[in-house]
Amino acid sequence: MTSRERVRKALNHQDADRVPLDLWGSASRIHTEPYKKIANHLGFTSYQGLLRPGTTTEYVDYRISDAVGADFRHINIGRPDSFKSYTDDKGNMIDEWGIGRKLISGFNAITMHPFQEAEISDIENHKWPIARDEGRVRGLKEQAKLFYEQTDFAITATSAVSGTIFDMAQYLRGTENFFMDLYTEPEFMDALIEKITDIVLEINLIYLEQVAEYIEWIEFTEDIAMQRSLFISKELFRRFFDKPHRKLFSEIKRRFSHVKIFYHSCGAVSDMIPDIISWGVDILNPLQATAEGMNLEKIKKEYGKDLIFHGGIDIQKTMVGSDEDVRREVRERIDVLSDGGGYILAPTNHIQADVPIENFLALYKYAAEYSGKKRYDEI
Repeated sequence: MTSRERVRKALNHQDADRVPLDLWGSASRIHTEPYKKIANHLGFTSYQGLLRPGTTTEYVDYRISDAVGADFRHINIGRPDSFKSYTDDKGNMIDEWGIGRKLISGFNAITMHPFQEAEISDIENHKWPIARDEGRVRGLKEQAKLFYEQTDFAITATSAVSGTIFDMAQYLRGTENFFMDLYTEPEFMDALIEKITDIVLEINLIYLEQVAEYIEWIEFTEDIAMQRSLFISKELFRRFFDKPHRKLFSEIKRRFSHVKIFYHSCGAVSDMIPDIISWGVDILNPLQATAEGMNLEKIKKEYGKDLIFHGGIDIQKTMVGSDEDVRREVRERIDVLSDGGGYILAPTNHIQADVPIENFLALYKYAAEYSGKKRYDEI
């Protein structure tokens, strides 16, 4: 069975010869330091796939995908011609949204919010990204076509805008102001969210116009929850964010009906899963089982007919633990989530510097072996 066939079985809630394995998607990359260690360990004499210079996950190297048996190739949106990032006089690296970041202890921290002192009239006057900028998509159709026609991998499109709607509003306004605005400045927040949604939608449409015929899904990433709860109540979330997410996903499905919607949120999202399904989401990532209420057996039983599950292998404890910790969790995730298809195995987030190389390699090796044997034994 080819990788593409295997992934499509999972997406159709059918059993395959083994569970599909993902690496290098929006939420399953490798931080630069461990990437270089893994590359060195595998005997590579150079680093390849420098895609995101200056970030915490700079490389996408498919030699590692091939070494661990991953089933995917991913399309990554390009940079606009109309804007070049720059550093201001305070050392903030300014992106096309006007958001400033600094690299602090190896992580990109947001250090400047362009709407921190803004009023509602400033929203229309802001210099927003030009969504339909050809630089974003130059060469993507050719790359997707090449992947599709000359390999047997499943092809997906990674997130076009980091933070989608919920996070992007915080990046622009500042986290404290954002949470206060939901109560004290609802008109401002409605206007800001509407503007973000329109731009995010248009960027994703130009993206999909180029690659949709070749891909299985498109990814959206934001975090609506933390370890123990949602960031805001379900009621407040529905008041401000239900309509924007429905608008975003429904328009994509209207235009590109075969493309599935992949949605990432870390944390305790279990109470929001019915809402997430109602928005039109097909694939839920990352299944952070260490978070409050994230009983994966219960989630599979209640929502397994409506969702494909992606992720599941904890990076907080398991991937920094022993070899047996990794093996145990792989067995548990496959036993619980793969029954009847509908599961793609991956780490719950990017592989970070504290993950031993041996655990990273064991994860993929044992997942392929165990799921393949399990399927063979069932037959």
